[in-house]
Amino acid sequence: MLAAWIVPSIGYQVRRFHDTGRSGAWILLSYVPILGLLVVLFLLFEKSSEHAWKPVPRLLSSAGYLASFFLAAVLLMRIAWAPYWIPSGNMKPNLLIGDYIAVGLVNFAPERGDVLVFRHPTNGTDYIKRLIGVPGDTVHMRGGVLHINGSPVPQSPSGVFVESFELQGPVGSAPICRETRVPFGGECTKEQFIESLPNGKQFLVLDAGPSALDNTGDQRVPDGMYFFLGDNRDNSTDSRVPAPVGIGLVPQENVIGRAERVLFSSAGRSLWHFWAWRGDRFLKVIE
Repeated sequence: MLAAWIVPSIGYQVRRFHDTGRSGAWILLSYVPILGLLVVLFLLFEKSSEHAWKPVPRLLSSAGYLASFFLAAVLLMRIAWAPYWIPSGNMKPNLLIGDYIAVGLVNFAPERGDVLVFRHPTNGTDYIKRLIGVPGDTVHMRGGVLHINGSPVPQSPSGVFVESFELQGPVGSAPICRETRVPFGGECTKEQFIESLPNGKQFLVLDAGPSALDNTGDQRVPDGMYFFLGDNRDNSTDSRVPAPVGIGLVPQENVIGRAERVLFSSAGRSLWHFWAWRGDRFLKVIE
């Protein structure tokens, strides 16, 4: 039973490293703390003998029990979640290129507004976007404003999102800006809004100006399917675009898990560019 959880989790993590152009061997780094704990536990609980170490003091024995508890917690966490590296800007400003996030893998009932990782309906590639339409909903865009079941989703202005116009992340993608021409290294801006879904879920979305996907026809979400959008609406090929070019409607069984928290974040082209680490995003809860 335990293997039924561990093996898929390890396989998913290795595949994510491959998707970001890294060797699957990187997964070994995530188990270094666990291996260290195993060594400590072995030394603490090893039975004494004539040629072995003397019995450990009670303090060390208590430390061994605490380490055992911590080890069990770490192992359970590794079974219950998997890492995901954000390679594109379709979920800005809530997720940035270079965010390393924890995705919960345990069974759950997704709700409208959740940020989910799922497999593309036709090519199986992992995607991350926000769940907008659930079975029975009718969804369309009008003038860049999301409509669910015929009613516009309220948006309130929340300033301007500003970033540098430069190649971002290992993939080297450039951001989409509200300005028509931005010099390299210049300010790239987008209008920022707080969007409020019917169930009360609120989050930030971006608008870079008029685009081809600002107006779409009604799309009804049938049973067993989901409708997804990216928060960076003008830089997201999502359920507004039919598969295989976009993702179209996504079968519920394709959902892998919910994005829970940003564990680590780097604005550099490599994880090792420590001068580009975003300290303010470490352990940040994903809204």
